[in-house]
Amino acid sequence: MKLIELYNHLSESKASEALGLNVLTKANIVDGESIIQQFVIGDKSQKQKNIPIMGYLYAGGYDDIGNIISVVNEYNDLEVMRRVKPVQLTKNGIVMGDKKFTNFIEFSEYIHGETNKYVKKPEGGSNVSKDFKPEKKTIWSGNGIDIYEGDNVGKCISYTQGGLTGKAYGFCIGQPGNSMYKSYRDGKVSSFYFIVDRNRFKENEDGSVNLDDPLHIVVFDNTSRGIELTDANNNTGRIAEYGKDVDGYVKYLKSKGVEVEKMVNKPKTEQERKEDELLGRQNTSLEWFMRLPIEYKSGYIGRGHRLTDEQFDYLIGR
Repeated sequence: MKLIELYNHLSESKASEALGLNVLTKANIVDGESIIQQFVIGDKSQKQKNIPIMGYLYAGGYDDIGNIISVVNEYNDLEVMRRVKPVQLTKNGIVMGDKKFTNFIEFSEYIHGETNKYVKKPEGGSNVSKDFKPEKKTIWSGNGIDIYEGDNVGKCISYTQGGLTGKAYGFCIGQPGNSMYKSYRDGKVSSFYFIVDRNRFKENEDGSVNLDDPLHIVVFDNTSRGIELTDANNNTGRIAEYGKDVDGYVKYLKSKGVEVEKMVNKPKTEQERKEDELLGRQNTSLEWFMRLPIEYKSGYIGRGHRLTDEQFDYLIGR
């Protein structure tokens, strides 16, 4: 039976582990057994049937194990609720019904978008105080539109977790503990800009601000391959009113006087490459953390990495 056919008939976790390891072995991945064991610990699917998917994504060139586990478990929740089609692994990519994904970022964007469709919104969750004022510096402001540059993971987390409107969003580049910001920079040289459009704000009878219009905030990602847009619905590549029409949204911005040319694609700097190499992954060593210069300690924490108890105690001087 072929590898792909075997996957579709898995029923036992050990078989799933074996197939996942087979995927890594065929891709010449070193230390495949250790990687699979991390997937075993993290996989929440019944009989751990999703381990081959994790192995497939890793073998495809994406090596952040934590992100792979998180996104595949998110897929599992959707698949259990029958919100998405079951994954089929093929030689040309991951297939889900009539959709095909050739890399981890494409797959994760779709899963995040589908999750956002079905996640239960807290009552009153779209309303924020009319007195909220963002304490952030814009790169452009006018005609009810403010633009903020998300040129590091710390800023993206702050902007996403309520720093711009008082409301938190699901943008994956702005979740604490994430490394998706780096993944986007590595994969597409993404340059992020957060657009807050107050023309899309509405006022409730009690004076609070209603943010139901998904275009009240848009992440404008100027990648090396072109512009990608994500609104509050968190469905990358398709936004309210404009769908996939990037030019249409850009035309709207220009009609408001927005200097779109300020939102340029920025190649990775030498300093950024150095920081990526040094701080890109979590390091639990106390000695390593102690040796970091203070600015790198701040950068490490700003990337969302969790400190060990020993690192935390050292930081606060215990």
